[in-house]
Amino acid sequence: MTRRLRSIRVAAALFVALASASLNAAPLPAAAESPPPATDGGVRALIEARQHAVLSSEIAGRIARIAVEPGQAFKAGQTLVAFDCSHYQATLDAARANARAADVTVRQSRRLEQLKSIGAAEVEMAEVKAEAARAEQRKAEIEVRRCEIKAPYDGRAVEQRIREQESVPAGTPLLEIVSDQDLRVELIVPSSWLVWLKPGQRFDLRIDETGEHLGGEVALIGARVDPVSQSLKVTGKLLPQKGAPPNLVAGMSGTARFTPPGEVTVAR
Repeated sequence: MTRRLRSIRVAAALFVALASASLNAAPLPAAAESPPPATDGGVRALIEARQHAVLSSEIAGRIARIAVEPGQAFKAGQTLVAFDCSHYQATLDAARANARAADVTVRQSRRLEQLKSIGAAEVEMAEVKAEAARAEQRKAEIEVRRCEIKAPYDGRAVEQRIREQESVPAGTPLLEIVSDQDLRVELIVPSSWLVWLKPGQRFDLRIDETGEHLGGEVALIGARVDPVSQSLKVTGKLLPQKGAPPNLVAGMSGTARFTPPGEVTVAR
């Protein structure tokens, strides 16, 4: 019994000694906070085309010819897609014949009116029918013009949505095109930059795909800040470059670097 009491006393003394040592020990250092991300003025950039469209059919018919392939360049006014227009041309021919017949009826009615054979109401009715016939002719001419889809601007074909000899209803997407003559730069910047970022602010743009360095400037600043990412969209334009034109294609990406006011750029 005495031996057991002695063991208990030794254990209690050891516990008190350890507790005292832990209280007197120096406190552990607090975990270091993560430093804020460095802002070196660089943001991701995307090259986009101002003009980009998917051309659709305005009439129903069979595709007779597609004049461009994906990647091929074209000029404004060039025919890109042509329909088989035999049906619409025949409708136009019939409309023109009806218009001529209506004009003949009007001339005859006016002569008869001069001879007092018919009244003014009959002449007016013939003139109304002639106007309706001319309207049908104009409608048929519009349908014939829609048989050819022409390029609205200089650009390049991106993707064919149909193939030659396919029959499509009106409204079917046919060809995706993009203008490669008027490119812009889309940027997503921190909203904190609004303190100094203004239209006209210059930036240096490095293109990932080619390694080229191009000059640009801010053209438009977005009207809304994303409350989640605390960022906003900025649209920039490329400045005229010396020497050969840059080898740019819509969809390329890169890094745009700004120099906030008050900072000096050190030449490397």
